Amino acid sequence: MQNNYYYKVKNNIVVLLDLFAMSISFAVALWTRFGVLVSILGNRKLVTTYAAYFFLGALIYLIIFLVKKKSRIERLSRREIILTTIEQQIIFVFAFVMFFYVFQQEYAISRFVVGVFFLGNVTLCSLFRIIYRDFIIARRKKQAQARMNSADNGTPSDSGISTADGAVKPFPDKRKFTQHVYIIGCKSIGLYGGFETFVMNLLKHHENNKKIRYHVACKANGQGFMDVEKLPGASRINDDEFTYCNVHGFLVKVPEIGSAQAIYYDLTALRWACEHIEKNHIRDAVVYILASRVGPFENRYVKRIHAAGGHVFQNPDGHEDWRRKWSPLVRSYWKYSERYAVKRADLIVCDSRNIEDYIRDEYSEYNPKTTYIAYGADIVPSTLSDDDFRFRNWLTEHNLSDSYYISVGRFVEENNFEIMIREFMNSHTDKDFAIITTENPKFADALEQKLGYRSDSRIKFVGTVYDSNLLKKIRENAYGYFHGHEVGGTNPSLLESLASTNLNLILGVGFNREVAEDGALYWTKEDGSLSDLIDKADRMSTEEILQMGARAKERIRTNYSWNKICDEYEEIFLNKEASPLVKTESYD
Repeated sequence: MQNNYYYKVKNNIVVLLDLFAMSISFAVALWTRFGVLVSILGNRKLVTTYAAYFFLGALIYLIIFLVKKKSRIERLSRREIILTTIEQQIIFVFAFVMFFYVFQQEYAISRFVVGVFFLGNVTLCSLFRIIYRDFIIARRKKQAQARMNSADNGTPSDSGISTADGAVKPFPDKRKFTQHVYIIGCKSIGLYGGFETFVMNLLKHHENNKKIRYHVACKANGQGFMDVEKLPGASRINDDEFTYCNVHGFLVKVPEIGSAQAIYYDLTALRWACEHIEKNHIRDAVVYILASRVGPFENRYVKRIHAAGGHVFQNPDGHEDWRRKWSPLVRSYWKYSERYAVKRADLIVCDSRNIEDYIRDEYSEYNPKTTYIAYGADIVPSTLSDDDFRFRNWLTEHNLSDSYYISVGRFVEENNFEIMIREFMNSHTDKDFAIITTENPKFADALEQKLGYRSDSRIKFVGTVYDSNLLKKIRENAYGYFHGHEVGGTNPSLLESLASTNLNLILGVGFNREVAEDGALYWTKEDGSLSDLIDKADRMSTEEILQMGARAKERIRTNYSWNKICDEYEEIFLNKEASPLVKTESYD
């Protein structure tokens, strides 16, 4: 019969263990200072004083410990348990000593007794807590394995299907099993960025998939936040939760603390996911972390997930530590964070084969388990016509002719806008260059100082385009597309361009060649490389350009369609034999 008892740390047991440990330490401290018990009893006044203040301190300790929020020491590593115990014992021993001063008996204080008492408390309390924590975790692992075995044998389980508010109810048919997947790291469900677009497409494709139940963390405020009211089909459950497609979404409030808010956001979302898994006794959950921002801080959450029988999947994204916008110190942190994220994950999901090779080679000491699943795109054309008011108005607003080159991406150094602008200025083309990008006045002014691009009327900074249908039409009607991204991974902007623009001129790094193959023309960062390629592109015939576009679209259709990508994600979420149920190595 299935054991429905859920093993967890009980607060009253922890406090009893602490009091037992402190009693032993107190007795040992008195014995070592004053000798055998007989000699202690000979000075009953001193013994009574020490005992009275000990019991008074223990009573206060007991009240505080029971009243405050539960400790849940199973979430802590051994090192964290020791540090927490030291902190608590400093307070307790300080209070113990203060009683002597309050009652004007400071003459009776023995520094030797206090020192031995403190060291004994820290040692024994830490030891008892660690033993108790390890017992609970071992029982949970055994219970999780028993549940997995019973599920494999067709035995009903005590977990179930999440309802709209994130709670879990019993399965209508207990032979069925719903895989719970928690997605951490995207800002919203929508078109804000690469991960956000990926998540939206994944959820839409799995909207009617009864085998998987998604729980997605989103930002409640700040840049790129999740605006539930503007997402068609989404509805609020309460201020912090919503539903969309096959999704239980939860909103995370983030303080405005600069670039550190990304780390705060991921850790808060991870904590919510762990609490939801534990509260609802969800078996075999998958927690999928997008990007490696919190590697050094993941340990306690990974342990909690494993203790519940779950799995941690990690998407390392690209080479964040290569981005030139970061200082050397920040780059070092990104590299350090990536290392620990890889070390602790059960499976690394790479959206580029080049990234997968890099992960295997760079972190071979951890023998990481990896798989390759690319980013997706679609080749469905825009519903706008060439004469559509929105498209014609966009051309007029930015003083663009019908024949233009474009580039789409964040206006940052590693996307090589400086090279693209300089080389375009040196080319002989009579076409315009429309740069669809975010604002970055400091970078724009620096480029003006270097290049004087504002004197070239062909170069047009046109801002951002958030209308996806309009952006697709702009891509389709462009003569050519420039792509200068060089910080690894499968770049969404490149896939969208290959799906919509016939002629693509791409920086020839390995990541980009892997995606486009023979569906694009390639340039290097050497002087004259791109300008010569632009002149060559201007001389290409319509037939040559259409053939290039057909090869690009075939690449998308064959290797990067959303149907293919989402099917591959379903496979790894439902078939996790490649990753262990619970990691055996310790990270203490």
